[in-house]
Amino acid sequence: MAHERTSDSIWLEQADTPDSSPPPSSTTVAVIGAGIAGVSTALHLASAGVDVTVLEAGDIAGRASGRNDGQLLLGLGEHYNRIHSQFGAERAPLLWDFLQRNHDAMLAELRSANIDCDLRQAGGLRLAETEHEQHELRQAAALLRAEDRDHELLEADDVAAQLPLARGFHGGLRLADEAIVQPASMVRGLALLAQSRGATIATSCEVRAVQGEAGAFSIALADGRRVEAQVVVHCSAALGRDLDRTGLLGRTVFAYRGQIVATDDLPAELASQFPDCAMSSNFCYEYFRMHRRRFVLGGMRWSVPGEEVHVVDDGSHHPQISENLIAYARRHFPALADVPFPHVWTGVMAGSPDGLPLCGALPGQTGEFALLAFNGYGLSFAFLAGKCLSEMIIDGESAHEALPMFTPRRFVGQRT
Repeated sequence: MAHERTSDSIWLEQADTPDSSPPPSSTTVAVIGAGIAGVSTALHLASAGVDVTVLEAGDIAGRASGRNDGQLLLGLGEHYNRIHSQFGAERAPLLWDFLQRNHDAMLAELRSANIDCDLRQAGGLRLAETEHEQHELRQAAALLRAEDRDHELLEADDVAAQLPLARGFHGGLRLADEAIVQPASMVRGLALLAQSRGATIATSCEVRAVQGEAGAFSIALADGRRVEAQVVVHCSAALGRDLDRTGLLGRTVFAYRGQIVATDDLPAELASQFPDCAMSSNFCYEYFRMHRRRFVLGGMRWSVPGEEVHVVDDGSHHPQISENLIAYARRHFPALADVPFPHVWTGVMAGSPDGLPLCGALPGQTGEFALLAFNGYGLSFAFLAGKCLSEMIIDGESAHEALPMFTPRRFVGQRT
């Protein structure tokens, strides 16, 4: 089925764009990419007094960071029992602790800086579409209870009480700390904060190549200019593959595309019956929320051949995925049966073989670092990961116990 052209996300249409600066001829740290990873890294470096420049090919948050559904989640897409199964009883809690600290630190910064991004911290609902999924949520709840983590296991009647318009859910799990935001406004607000602390952010500056070595990198821009830097940080998601001279990112990082549809403003009486929180079902493969009075729904890439893996065009969408998303909405929320979904957009994400990001030095290339491949969960990782990476650059190390799980070096010698 042919892809159809689409528009920017509603987030990018609504968010103000910060002023851009021309790229300097030299900088101490050059960060490539102005999504949540690049902006967070620059913010922490600038806050520590480091001369840092962000080079962005398009606009701040113009790609995945402004094209997701704006959920600030704890955990990954998998339920916590599966995280335990994959990473083990020792590493799974470290991973959750990292996500919790990212969550707490980012929300504290947003509130302290008074960044207007429609932040709502009303929790999150993981909903079970089958009895089997509800069984797994019970297993996840038992692990969360054993680790004394805030949660609430819901049965079908509880879901009906909290989400009265819903149909077909067998139960769920509520995580009280989860939140929703307007993601483009959030990232651009953090970019303004970074600028206020001394960071330079240059948009419409496409990087074509990174040359040289630590202390004397030369970054070639598409318009012929060059930026000299002592340190380079790759934060350009799947595009980082093309700029990495070690070959590691090319071997391990892969692109895939997510798709989202949204309504126009619903009647106030209808909109008020949806909780103002993060929501998902089918092991988080479908995800939805309210934004003011719009219903926003994403997922279903699994429902088409190829699952949109290696698709890097975020200027088009797959019509069958849109049809499947709208069918999902009408099946689980009959009150939306006659409501049109005129808005559709896509976002290209970067994945890794083990589902965890790459954060740290690129092996074999002193002075080059990577912070990317969040597997669709950049908002859950990148703020704290950017702080950790800034500490690696300044001090040579960072202390969080989960960081060895994210080091790019873990893929050295692996066939992917």
